[in-house]
Amino acid sequence: MTDVRHARQLHLMRAASALGITVHDRMPELGVDLVVYRHGDKSVPVLEGRYDHDLRARDFFLTEDKHTTKLLLSEAGFTTPRGFVFTFTDTTAPSGTDGETDDAADDAADDDLPRLTAFATEAFATLSADAASVVAKPRAGMRGDAVRMDLTTAAAVAEHIAERRHLFRSWIVEEQIEGKDLRLQLVDGELVAACVREPASVTGDGRTTLADLIEEHRIAVTAANPDNRLVVDAETRALLTAQGLTLDEVPADGLTVRLKRTANLAKGGVAVDVTDRLHPGFGPWAASVAELFGTGILAIDALCAAPHEPPTAGATILEINTAPEWVHHTFSREGTHDIATHILRAWFDL
Repeated sequence: MTDVRHARQLHLMRAASALGITVHDRMPELGVDLVVYRHGDKSVPVLEGRYDHDLRARDFFLTEDKHTTKLLLSEAGFTTPRGFVFTFTDTTAPSGTDGETDDAADDAADDDLPRLTAFATEAFATLSADAASVVAKPRAGMRGDAVRMDLTTAAAVAEHIAERRHLFRSWIVEEQIEGKDLRLQLVDGELVAACVREPASVTGDGRTTLADLIEEHRIAVTAANPDNRLVVDAETRALLTAQGLTLDEVPADGLTVRLKRTANLAKGGVAVDVTDRLHPGFGPWAASVAELFGTGILAIDALCAAPHEPPTAGATILEINTAPEWVHHTFSREGTHDIATHILRAWFDL
């Protein structure tokens, strides 16, 4: 039981009231964030503002598996990163969830380490022929958990996966593609918003310490999105060391300091709206992607050289989200979008 109301649901409830759609909040009686929206003869139950009546389990679990998603996209002619899959043989280890394993599971996972080393060596040798760095990530994961970019040796790949083997059973190691981190939001097959996500960073002013700049950034992103929590962790400290900086130093005026490797909007990243600057070719391109998965609400994560260039010029699809997070479009820099109203109009044919 919970009394947590998700931001997505709040946006939907407000938009529904403005559209004259009846809102039946079931959370007080059920203890879960469930709301039933009604208009005319149609009722739409929505859990956590994300899981709706049209989302089929097949589509959700299909796209949750990033490797299967890439295979389907590749077969349909879309570009995806080359990669390889490693799975621990221990069948009791969790897959996609945090958890503890017993001693027998620990022993089974440890027995896999020589195989992991061999896998990492072969995968890195193959991928590094065309890419300077590789990415290791869970085959099924969310919010950037356990994703590691900029891995430049097979040993680093094996070490990253081995240290997190009790969190995720199956892993992907793939070539690291350079480019803008593009998120495309579709509703009812139509591209309604696009943003570029940027990793957490701060810019020096020649007066303020790095620690204070980070705190200012943390306050700003959390004010826009309470779920965006910038933490100075081992990743941040390693990046600062690589840039020759410490928290007590004052970065030069105009110097950009990287704080995270991935553009995750739960870890200090920011979204910059590019909808009006997006190449018109992305509309039909994204719609053809959506047709593969048969769901009305969909988000595409891709890398591209520039949003104003056509997707055929090198857009690479990283993953598909059939139950996407879309609230960032409501506070993205340089433009915002009322995604909740788009969704409600699609559900009720308004």
